Amino acid sequence: MKKFKWAWPGAAMLFLAGCVTNQTGINLPLWSSIPDDAKYIDQVKLPAAKTDTTEGLKKARTKVMASSVGIADFPQLQAYAQSVLDRIIQGAPAGAPKARVYLLANAGPGAMAVPEGAIYIHFSAFQYLQSEDQLAFLLAHEYSHVALQHSPDNLLRMLRPYLVTAMDYAVSRSGGDDQLRKAFQLYGSDIVSRDVLLPVWDRAAEKEADFLGLDLMTKAGYNPSESLRFLAIVGKYDDSFERLHLATRNQLEKQLSAQFQPTGQNALWDKFTSEFRDAIGKIQDQLASRHEDAQDRMVALVGYMKREYPMERRRPINNAYYMRTVDANAELLDHYIAAHRVVAELQQAEFEEGYKVNFRKLEALARTAVSGETADHAYTRYAFSKLRAYQGKYGLALKNIDLVSPPEAGDILPFQLALERAELQNRMGQKKQAVEGMEMAAAHYDWPVEAYHFLIPVLERAGDKGRVNELKLRCVATYPQQRELCATAN
Repeated sequence: MKKFKWAWPGAAMLFLAGCVTNQTGINLPLWSSIPDDAKYIDQVKLPAAKTDTTEGLKKARTKVMASSVGIADFPQLQAYAQSVLDRIIQGAPAGAPKARVYLLANAGPGAMAVPEGAIYIHFSAFQYLQSEDQLAFLLAHEYSHVALQHSPDNLLRMLRPYLVTAMDYAVSRSGGDDQLRKAFQLYGSDIVSRDVLLPVWDRAAEKEADFLGLDLMTKAGYNPSESLRFLAIVGKYDDSFERLHLATRNQLEKQLSAQFQPTGQNALWDKFTSEFRDAIGKIQDQLASRHEDAQDRMVALVGYMKREYPMERRRPINNAYYMRTVDANAELLDHYIAAHRVVAELQQAEFEEGYKVNFRKLEALARTAVSGETADHAYTRYAFSKLRAYQGKYGLALKNIDLVSPPEAGDILPFQLALERAELQNRMGQKKQAVEGMEMAAAHYDWPVEAYHFLIPVLERAGDKGRVNELKLRCVATYPQQRELCATAN
């Protein structure tokens, strides 16, 4: 995960401090529990797993769905990943918890785990991973976070309320031009999923998960050296993904930073910008001190592997079966990738001055994305809706959202799609439907900040003062960093 690049005063870079080098040459924090002369799996004492698993899983899933565009509908691939995970769990130490794996409908690199026992990997993992052994390391690493009950920090999630407020304030200052809001919604698909949804682990926790994951995959019969190939591949994919969205990210940050200047005329705005700068500084400090890239992880794993698995040089396990399984789902995966390419090009067009959109190409990609078995998938329809909205065809954009089939019976749409639908309904004059739908989605997803920033101005214009005041009070209580702007008219 890349950190935001606003270079504001106070955002000092803190690098790894208080480390020691053990006899293998592995740099470990002083508080690390990884032994110098034994396998981690043989020494680790697993903490007790959370007891409120059912309720905890439900809450964790709600948070994931509030920041993503839903679960990817690939039952065969999900079942395959679960079979690999089950094999890994069989070799876990006594008392290790069970876990389920899910595929997220996001194209960026990465995976996440929650202590309650759920592992979320992006569908694109099956595009860049080359063997079941590499998939095994990805799952073993994430499962190690579950088994060790690591609590991740979603540091960049702290920024989301500030970003949403900044968008709304910028819109109000520019006389209603919704370019920034539109840009943020485009930015908020795959990039926000990586930068906001995915956790930032403590360096010690990340190494523990790497080493225990290596132990678990090897015990399950997988080739430990494939963990290094996994990290090399992920590093390249991460760089490629970053380059694809670099212009979008840089331009959005440039536009935002222009808004974060003290005016000397609005005390509330000046206080907000001061708080935002403080938040940016804290997050950059913590990211710099905690985050490691794939190369750093490879260096540590090489030392550990040489120490504990010097003779393990096996052939990749089940590689032919892995390739057959991926090939059997190649068409569905390609449809998801087509959807990602549509959104990525719209992002580029939004931010790159003079960029000419090839609508014929995007139309073909969007139609491919919603063809066949992916005709009603949330991610593919989300991309087609973005294209239609960009073309100003709001009715067709709304129709695409309405064609989405919720991934589970009776399940509500992912929050990002619910927000998209409400925005489109409001634009088309369907204010009652927009408010009702957003109220329902907000309640289901525990009131993300975007819900307040959509509903408050709509209800203010409708003259519903009682509901507006209620929402402002709740907004202030839920997001105290926005107490001034939540409590005032938008």
